[in-house]
Amino acid sequence: MKFSKRKRLECVLKGQLPDRPPITAYRHFPKSERKPTELAKVMLDWQKKYDWDIMKIHPSAVYMQEVWGDVFDYNNYVQEIFPKKISKATNCDDLSIFEKKDMNNQTLKDHVEVIKIIKENLTEDVPIVHTLFTPLTIITNIFECPFVRRHFHAERKDNKIFDIIKNKEKELEKALENITDTYINYWKDLKATGIDGLFYAGISWARTGYMTEDEWRRYIKKYDLKFLKEVKKDGGLIIYHTCGIKSNPERFCDYPIDILHWDQGGEGNPPIKDSIRFLKKIVPMGGVNEMIFGTNSENKIEELAKEEIKNNKDIPYILAPYCSVSINTTNAELMAFRNSVNLNLGGS
Repeated sequence: MKFSKRKRLECVLKGQLPDRPPITAYRHFPKSERKPTELAKVMLDWQKKYDWDIMKIHPSAVYMQEVWGDVFDYNNYVQEIFPKKISKATNCDDLSIFEKKDMNNQTLKDHVEVIKIIKENLTEDVPIVHTLFTPLTIITNIFECPFVRRHFHAERKDNKIFDIIKNKEKELEKALENITDTYINYWKDLKATGIDGLFYAGISWARTGYMTEDEWRRYIKKYDLKFLKEVKKDGGLIIYHTCGIKSNPERFCDYPIDILHWDQGGEGNPPIKDSIRFLKKIVPMGGVNEMIFGTNSENKIEELAKEEIKNNKDIPYILAPYCSVSINTTNAELMAFRNSVNLNLGGS
């Protein structure tokens, strides 16, 4: 029996095996990711073309920086996915700019509007999640600290946030509190649209050898939990993403989340089949190396996806690339990935 997208997801969330693994993928769409009508259209087109089981709304990587004053040129991108910053929220790493925001903020209103447009124009019932980053990432991005993620090397000495932690502890905690309270306001309006929940990215702050575990608990986990508990209280679905190498998915087993997404092929990270011992009721998500998308590797992608399906045939999980796929990913690569779950059923 063929399941609906929602029934397929509900099945794995209950720890049961559906007709096939739910599948999803996501990417940035430079120059089409900031205006509500444009972002909604590109997301609807993406969903219609590839028929994902979960629709992840993928706004600009920097949209939350706008909430606190950064300004970007969305016609001019650097490093593929980052629009050029044309005005800074602060020139002196001023933590006082991170005031609590209400829903009169235009950037927040714009992204609620995106969900409304999508909900009005979807032709079937698809679980939808929107994207947010753990609060410390907003501060470090506005302060132009190194963006720690995926497989990229990172050194503590290169990131001034550790000096801020040491010398401006109270100011930093107040800023994180205000960002978290802003997130709660934002979530309430998002939830009112009928959205299912959030894709919440912890980036690489849990990486072994970067933040100490005590720092992570104090400046990441504390604020994650405050926010995510509010989302769960409202019945929101939560996918949590811990990014890249040595990302310690084991740390998140006591988080109030439904799904945990990590790089199973990254250095120091466990595969899906080994995660059941610590995840308990949390559903694993991942399975395929996102770094090979955009390299004309459709045959390899199909091979890896089918291998993962075989390895996890007795495990309720969600098949996805480890992270966002390249903007240069080809249609052939995406179709090879998307069709892998159908091939598993003999083409049905």
